[in-house]
Amino acid sequence: MRARIKKILSLIGPYPYNPYLIFLFFFSFYFSRYIRVVAYLPAGQERWRAGGLVLLASAIPSIIFSIGSILLTRFRFWSSKSTILYVLEVTFIQYLNVLTLPFVLRFLQDKLHYFDKTLIGLSRSIFFASLALVLFALALMNRAERKISDRLNLATKLVGKLESERAKLIQSDERLRRQTSQFLHDRVQSDLMVVALELKSSVGKTQDEIESVLSRSVQSIERIRSVDVRHLAYLLTPNFEAGGLKAALDLLVSQYKSSMELDLKIDESSGNFDEEVCLGIYRIVEQALLNALLHGPAKRVLVSLSYTREKTIHLEVSDDGPGIPQGESATGVGTAVIDSWVGILNGKKTVESQPGHGYRLQVEFSK
Repeated sequence: MRARIKKILSLIGPYPYNPYLIFLFFFSFYFSRYIRVVAYLPAGQERWRAGGLVLLASAIPSIIFSIGSILLTRFRFWSSKSTILYVLEVTFIQYLNVLTLPFVLRFLQDKLHYFDKTLIGLSRSIFFASLALVLFALALMNRAERKISDRLNLATKLVGKLESERAKLIQSDERLRRQTSQFLHDRVQSDLMVVALELKSSVGKTQDEIESVLSRSVQSIERIRSVDVRHLAYLLTPNFEAGGLKAALDLLVSQYKSSMELDLKIDESSGNFDEEVCLGIYRIVEQALLNALLHGPAKRVLVSLSYTREKTIHLEVSDDGPGIPQGESATGVGTAVIDSWVGILNGKKTVESQPGHGYRLQVEFSK
């Protein structure tokens, strides 16, 4: 029973006041009530004059209710969530409205000889009936607005959650790369230390033993060199302070030249980008090249980076792969990483692709 009463009270209010909708409602109500006097006047200037007076008379009570709602919203020092206080607020404004009606009707009577008999019969029951009508109108206006507002709030929360998940994805990706880089670095140091110890242990041994130690040491060094851990570590965690973004992208592109033809065009102004922008561009290109290789496979890829006079960075990665059907979008971890970096850099991503006509990724963001 209590839950049912709460539900009924929630239908009554409270609702936030929208002064624009309130004005339109009351204006339409009073205008439809007074406009009939114009129909009895002859066409011409007199009718137009009467129509203007009706507009003015309809606007006065509508403005009073709108101003009252604005003042309540701004200067209310009591709870805005109480249904009883909300009803009292509406009652007070409606009472002010009723007080203005005699002046409005007297104005219409003097100017247009309009006489409203309902004013004579204005009583407590009529007042409460009009109050119920006002409460119903406010509820009707705000129920739809509340649904839209709730959906917008839900959408905002989902967008915020998505952005948070994307940020976590990027952080996890970078953390994994740093850990892998550190692991490889430590492993190389460990292997080199073993080689050094073996070489030291050869001191004072026979020629055959020394040659055996040297042979094992050379094999270990060759294994380390062939893996080129430093090169791999740099790819995982590029050092932009050493050679800048262009050097990092040159090294990245070189890994794919055996599989595809690559053309890299980098604006010289890229040397002025901060580290986060450089890392974002690097990761986007990295994932785009990986996608071109795995999902293409593409034979030729163009990577272009330019900086316009409007301080806008334009990145484009296009390939001659098979493309994707029109209306579909690429999915996967690589695309998620690209989208995450585009969101972090507050950029805009566009994709152009058709079956048999390649894939073109464009990203723009302000520096």
